[in-house]
Amino acid sequence: MTSGPARRATRLKMSWRAAAVSAVLLAFAPAAFAQAPNAPPPPTPVILQIRPGQPTTGFPPDLIVGVTAPLPARSQRPGEPLSAGMALRLQRAIDLRTSGLPERARDTLLVLLREVPHHPLIITELGRAQLAREDWAAVERLGTVERAAARDSTLLGRELCQAFERLARPREALRTALEAWTVSPVDGQWAAAAVVRLAPLDARGTAVALEAAATPRPWRTDLTVGLARLYSMSGRPTDAVRVLSDAEKRSGRTGLRVLFADESLRAGSPADTTSALAVLTELSADNARRPDERVAAARRAWAAVQASGREAEWAPKLAQALREVPADRWGPDFLLALVRALEHSGHLSEARALLAANPALEQRMPELKLEHALGLAREGALAAALPLLDSLTHAWPAARFMLAEVQFFSGELDSAQANYTRVADQPNDPDAAAALDRMYLLEESPSSPQRPMLGQIAYERWRGRRGAAALLADSLWRMQAPHGPYAARAGLELASLRVEANDARGALAPLLVVCDSLPDDRLAPLARQRAGDAYSLLGDDTHALAQYEECLARYPRAWNSPEVRRRVERLRKEKRL
Repeated sequence: MTSGPARRATRLKMSWRAAAVSAVLLAFAPAAFAQAPNAPPPPTPVILQIRPGQPTTGFPPDLIVGVTAPLPARSQRPGEPLSAGMALRLQRAIDLRTSGLPERARDTLLVLLREVPHHPLIITELGRAQLAREDWAAVERLGTVERAAARDSTLLGRELCQAFERLARPREALRTALEAWTVSPVDGQWAAAAVVRLAPLDARGTAVALEAAATPRPWRTDLTVGLARLYSMSGRPTDAVRVLSDAEKRSGRTGLRVLFADESLRAGSPADTTSALAVLTELSADNARRPDERVAAARRAWAAVQASGREAEWAPKLAQALREVPADRWGPDFLLALVRALEHSGHLSEARALLAANPALEQRMPELKLEHALGLAREGALAAALPLLDSLTHAWPAARFMLAEVQFFSGELDSAQANYTRVADQPNDPDAAAALDRMYLLEESPSSPQRPMLGQIAYERWRGRRGAAALLADSLWRMQAPHGPYAARAGLELASLRVEANDARGALAPLLVVCDSLPDDRLAPLARQRAGDAYSLLGDDTHALAQYEECLARYPRAWNSPEVRRRVERLRKEKRL
């Protein structure tokens, strides 16, 4: 006869086993019913915890806290709850697979499948076991049969997609991922990654299939944004904007474009940035949005434009998008940056129209008045720009350097020199160094008739006409070389323009003439440095190092010697020359 303590121990052991079975059932049952339509929320799985000192005899090790639970099975159809014994055998198969024994796991699962045919939990785990065995054909056969039998596009979707990829059948893998994504938003994470990975094999067909899935479902944000991302990757930002705008109109949601722009800017690739800029520009032009929202979108686009160095491309588009918003609501910093970008990129008429539409704002902002005058100068109306700059200088001294520049361009050299001197006398002025360089230029040979020609070269470079500047510099070099009063200056100007035109070899000729024929000129150390730079551009580090070392040997106290010394150290370290 069993004693009292023994009976209590037996009851305790049975209660632990019953609790373990309940935990397993609760862990698996919610996954089987996750996709049931109109089903109540599943109960929270209970994970039993072992308290210190408690007996663990007969307690399943997979229920101890800290063990990672398997990925849930995906299915459109609810599965029958597994019995306690079946659930424990299924868990045993999972343990075998995760322990590196997929053969034994497969055998266990095949027996279970014969006892409970077409059960999604067993089918999914069998597919994972076959993947672990690298039996791709078995996964393909299992998926094809079971998905057809259950008419379920999510069952074994991820596993079947992986098997098709391994079998070198990417189009079938792509179709499987698209089907699962369309039916189940939960599958979107892996399916979207698979679509993005496989889309380059058939970009057009993938876009057509995904648009066919997204168009009748405007409420499916994941499909719409995924389609827009696919168009972005394919270099079709206009189509990305189209599908996002259409989905917003049909679903009544207004945040899809902003969401897409945020994600694209975070991605950071050139294609993503272009699509984000296209979306933000469209938001800036959307009359249905409030003016402050349009300006905010434009400012954000402009930050991305400046970061990518594409001001010339996007400044006209943003200015056109905001044409109906009063410029005083743009913010002075944004308005000024946009005007300058338009002028520097050659869109002078757009910049002039923007300033002309806001005369009151120009009166309050001297920077805009300065840009107006400089716009006239860029268009060739130097005589019209000079009085505007002169009057502005009396009220705003920061414009004095540009007044001196325009005087230099127009040939009023004495007035320009006087204004350069005033700027150079202010050490805190940001243009003091440039003004000092102009002073040296004008004082180098006051009686030379070539001084106005130097002003013309500087003017053409300033307004972006490098071809005309190069022709003038070449003409001046031919007149001055090798011992004219402005020979060194002409040689450096010509070399600089040739480097900008990607002709480093052509830049070497005037530079080496200056180095060899004018070794005592003030600009000779700079000519040596730039000759080394030209050799570096040509990939000839040996000759580049020779020029840098010659510069240091001849002119150890020249103003550019620290920079030359750094370049020598870098070349020796990188090339060990």
